[in-house]
Amino acid sequence: MARRSTAVIGITGGDPCGIGPEVLLKALPTLARSTRSPLVIVGDEAMFRDTAKRLRLRPPSWRVVTSTDRWTGTEGPVTFLDCGAQLHWRPGHASRESGRVSLDYLDRAVALWRARRIHALVTAPVTKWAIERSTPRFVGQTEYLAGAMGRQDVAMMFVSDQLRVVLLTRHLPLREVPRAVTPSLIRTTMRLTLESLRTQFRVKQPRVVVCGLNPHAGEGGLFGREEQRVLLPVLRELRARGIACDGPVAADGFFAKTDGYDAVICWYHDQGLIPFKMAARDRGCQLTVGLPIVRTSPDHGSALDIAGRGIADAGSMVYALKLASRLAMQRVR
Repeated sequence: MARRSTAVIGITGGDPCGIGPEVLLKALPTLARSTRSPLVIVGDEAMFRDTAKRLRLRPPSWRVVTSTDRWTGTEGPVTFLDCGAQLHWRPGHASRESGRVSLDYLDRAVALWRARRIHALVTAPVTKWAIERSTPRFVGQTEYLAGAMGRQDVAMMFVSDQLRVVLLTRHLPLREVPRAVTPSLIRTTMRLTLESLRTQFRVKQPRVVVCGLNPHAGEGGLFGREEQRVLLPVLRELRARGIACDGPVAADGFFAKTDGYDAVICWYHDQGLIPFKMAARDRGCQLTVGLPIVRTSPDHGSALDIAGRGIADAGSMVYALKLASRLAMQRVR
């Protein structure tokens, strides 16, 4: 294991047919100049080199290993754990096989965590439907990691310099959101959010706001009663305990000015991610709160439509790597 003053960052290659390898190759030079954290990339080295050659990117410089049995994390700035999948891949053409391979990368990273070889994990984007073809009921990397690491309660926090957004629900059809959000889920998400703000972001007295589900936050029940029936009783309970939590606020106008709040909690995926991505503009990432390891990921998917074209923006991957390094360093000091 690396010396305790150093945080080792594990990185999974994501879907080989998506933009994960491209944005990671583009991000590495920036990261090498800005962090002292050793990195270990989990993927297929030949595919990464082929990607660099196809896109005319800087040839990668790393130490290649096929096993981490004798790897300590201090041999160099970047180590590549070559999984040797021998995958016949085409950019933009995900398949059952590319899904199986990308899940294997994730499993190997989990094994590194269990062996206490890494302090943080950055996951490149996968194609969910491709993994689901070989692993039924796969929902997403967040849920998969929670199960593999024995954590029932996790939440997705999207982090940028301008805004932090937390989701009550993640990968759910919109019609299922009102039924899925319960008082218990709101309490759990609030607890995870406050713990992250205090321990990871060093906010001594966090202030959080919760959006309403319906237009105008329900307008007193005129446009829906979820706010009055489910959300307001929990907010009153938390306020009585001294927790600074405002809401429900109408999401349509709130995001124009979020000053004074350390995090915004939203009911569903697009309610939070549309304003977040407009504010972050590829300079933000996802942080999974509630896991026993620091885990970040870019705030975008595998983007099969542009894979292999060399036009993917690496900003979110850079942000994810830097945030993972900073938060992990806080743990090992």
